[in-house]
Amino acid sequence: MKLKPIKDKKKIALIFEQGTLLRGKDISIKLYNFNDNSVCYGLAVPKKNIPLASKRNLIKRRLRAIISKSSFPKLSAGVSFFILYNSSVVLTSSEIESALKETRGGFINL
Repeated sequence: MKLKPIKDKKKIALIFEQGTLLRGKDISIKLYNFNDNSVCYGLAVPKKNIPLASKRNLIKRRLRAIISKSSFPKLSAGVSFFILYNSSVVLTSSEIESALKETRGGFINL
């Protein structure tokens, strides 16, 4: 099953209102099971933490690359998630990947 970006604003609102939060030091993940056949994702890098747009875009590109890798866990159908970048510094790809692995301890079994 291929991961797709979330386009529906109602789905995004539902994830933030009723989703489960997995909190990490640098990255947090909000999860929600829609019980449909699609697996979607979203990314957020707050302007408050990273003021330069070019740095925010760099972080988003790195996150998308990590998500699209085959090492990202396979999710059951219907589970959508939103990744929130909490760090105030730009992390390297390997640091982001280790932060994701640390955060998603309970995320793998979904």
